[in-house]
Order: sequence, then structure tokens, then C-alpha cells
Amino acid sequence: MPTSLPLIIPARASLSDILSLEGVTAVTGIIMPQAWTAANVTILGSPFGVNFYDLYDGLPGTELVFNLRPGVMVNINPNRLRCCAAIRLRSGTHAAPIAQAAARTFGIVVEGDVPEAVPVRSAESPE
Repeated sequence: MPTSLPLIIPARASLSDILSLEGVTAVTGIIMPQAWTAANVTILGSPFGVNFYDLYDGLPGTELVFNLRPGVMVNINPNRLRCCAAIRLRSGTHAAPIAQAAARTFGIVVEGDVPEAVPVRSAESPE
């Protein structure tokens, strides 16, 4: 059963906090915040939860970029993040990060045995 974990980009920042994927068997989606300063979303991953690396799409060899509007959910192929023990989200790209005007809370949709899980519907999600 899918569960959503919160991941926050603080106000005036472009990089989120760290989300440990301990107990997670698959990351299957991202829920966008309802408010969003226009920017793409990119992902940084870490195999050990310490050093973070920009995630690239293997076939074209380009940074993995999501061009999403506020308040939507995107399905992610679970194989894209299997190499990660922890992730961070970035507003913008490596070359052009974009600071968010206010704190933004994402929902990271996961499967697995996650003890601190919260319901998929968050305070920022529409009813």
C-alpha cells in the first residue's frame, strides 16, 4: 500500500531536507505542493545517505528533470531510485537552481515498511 512521506524545501532555498529511504522498497511518485515558484524539479540521490549526487537519466545522459505544475502527482518508475538510500529534491537544475519564495512541502509516495509514514493526503493536498 502506498504511503506519502513529507519532504520540505525551506523558504528562500532551492534544496530540500534529506529524506532517508530506510525501510522503503520503492519510490513510486512525487506529490507537488499547492504553491510553487515556477521551476523544474530535479533529484539528488545518495547510496549511503551522506554524499549526494545529481540523478541522470541513463539513456540520454541528461539530468533527470520533472516539469510539473503545483498540486499534481507524478508517477515515477521505481527502478529510477533503487540506487538511493536517501534523496533530496532541488527546485531548478544543477546549473540553475531556483529559490522558493516560501517553504514547500512535497509528498514522496513510497512502498515498504516505513514506520514514520503519513497518509498520502497531506494538509496541502486538495480534498
